[in-house]
Amino acid sequence: MKFPKLLWTLIVLLITSGIVGLYLRLFTQCRILDDIADLALIFTLAALLVYVYYTYLLAKEAWTISASFALKRIEGDPYRFVFILNNFSKHSLNCWCDLNITVCGKPVSFGGFYSGESSFDLQPFAVGSGHFSIVDIVGKASHSIGEMKRMAKSSDPKQLFYMNIEFWYSPVGTNIVVRNPRQPHYFNFDKDVLVADF
Repeated sequence: MKFPKLLWTLIVLLITSGIVGLYLRLFTQCRILDDIADLALIFTLAALLVYVYYTYLLAKEAWTISASFALKRIEGDPYRFVFILNNFSKHSLNCWCDLNITVCGKPVSFGGFYSGESSFDLQPFAVGSGHFSIVDIVGKASHSIGEMKRMAKSSDPKQLFYMNIEFWYSPVGTNIVVRNPRQPHYFNFDKDVLVADF
């Protein structure tokens, strides 16, 4: 959040009144120093009130429930991915995911968290992670990586391995459910890379 213009204005007025008061005190015999001090006090209190209000607004934003996930390939293994979850709020969250996987056009259930069967619980502002392997998923569909690489030479990569990832979460102990937009991905076996399909 940007520093509000009103607060900047009050700070400039406060500094200006201080400089004017000091100038009048040192270089003139003017007796309005008490009035300037009162004015500076008013500006100080106004600046403090604006600062407190905007601090409240910033703190209030952290109460908004918000979470996300990211996929990161494990170095040295193009088929294994870390599933990273982030809780950006002050609430403890139950997080669910469904990878919605299809291999060669047929749905494959990976089970557990990755099929929306169990939740991953995150404390406030916490980061959690799990992992999954393309090799294991392809194996559940009765295929091997070698087969997938051979089929990749003549097939659309989206038909071979596709994930339409759903991610949703709710504060612990509530019925509130927040669903993030689906994130579709496919695996290109020619290049051994996971590609976002947007």
